[in-house]
Amino acid sequence: MNNTSSIMNVTTVDPATLSPSLHPYNARIGVACVWVLAAVLGLVGNSLVIWSVFLSKKLRTVTNAFVVNLSLADFWTSLSCPWQAVAILSHGSWPLATEIPCYIAAVQFYTGLGASLYSSAAIAFNRFMLVTQRPATYSRWYSPGKVSAMIAATWVIPSIVFVLPPILGIGDFGYDPQDNTCSDKDGHPRGAEYNLAQSLGLFPVPLLIIISAYTALYIHLKRHFRKQKKRRTQQDSEAQNNKSVGKSTVSLSVSTESTGQGMSINDVAKCNRREISRQQLAITKNLFMVFCVLFFLVMSPYFISLAVQSSREFALYLGTITILNSCVNPIIYTAKHPQFKLVLRQILRCRYSQIPEPSDWLKSVLSRK
Repeated sequence: MNNTSSIMNVTTVDPATLSPSLHPYNARIGVACVWVLAAVLGLVGNSLVIWSVFLSKKLRTVTNAFVVNLSLADFWTSLSCPWQAVAILSHGSWPLATEIPCYIAAVQFYTGLGASLYSSAAIAFNRFMLVTQRPATYSRWYSPGKVSAMIAATWVIPSIVFVLPPILGIGDFGYDPQDNTCSDKDGHPRGAEYNLAQSLGLFPVPLLIIISAYTALYIHLKRHFRKQKKRRTQQDSEAQNNKSVGKSTVSLSVSTESTGQGMSINDVAKCNRREISRQQLAITKNLFMVFCVLFFLVMSPYFISLAVQSSREFALYLGTITILNSCVNPIIYTAKHPQFKLVLRQILRCRYSQIPEPSDWLKSVLSRK
């Protein structure tokens, strides 16, 4: 900790000389604009998600408890964006009288990102359990106490990963004059170890859970649809056999009735097969969006840059891409959810009386009007 204090004192004296910025000021202006935009979109979008669940009892399910936790994490992360914009536009030192807002912004940024990642993993595992397990087994796994413990873990783990290393003298956080951000300090003697600890503690475990859960879920659904298709085929064959027997053993009128019944079964079977194909396509599309947008395109590059020291000059730009995760999550997890979509539509239109299954608070407000 003595080394950390001495570095902080030297940096306060002449930060621009010791750690010149890695990025030209014109580029940082554009980056700061993106952070401000992300703050607005993230705060508004995630507030709507939280507000929707608060207003409608219909949305208060176990899965949506994790979705709300995800929105809280993204809202928490978005709160750091305005201070990050101030840091990005600074000239080699924190421009305000106190650096406390920068320390808070660094905590918000990393703990929020970590909680968002672990919440996404919790959602993936929840969906896997919901689809593949029996209701009794699912209820045992997701009792109120266990759900609360899971949600708490999504915050405790990132907090430990971020705070524990500096307590042990591994790295430090605050204003970083090299990246002009409120984050980990690259100038610290053990800064590289701190970056590696964050990368390994916040990213691989959620990624492994999400890939495993969605892959197992896809395999389960594919087998289910295959069995269902085989069952429909057998039903079609039995219907055809029954129709043939009916023609040879009963009267013309009965045969005609049997033939009509066989056609109805065939039509239903064809419709069911088309529905299965649409379901499988929708599931595949949603999983592809989660994998590609949230992790492979948005999150992975930044956490890889933390682990690879030679890529630190790109960390500011990759972090800017990562912050967009806070804006994308409400779209992926709610806008494509029919019940969320319905409630959000009524909120945006200010038609609160038409919200399905309104909460007790909303009922009391509407009764006063």
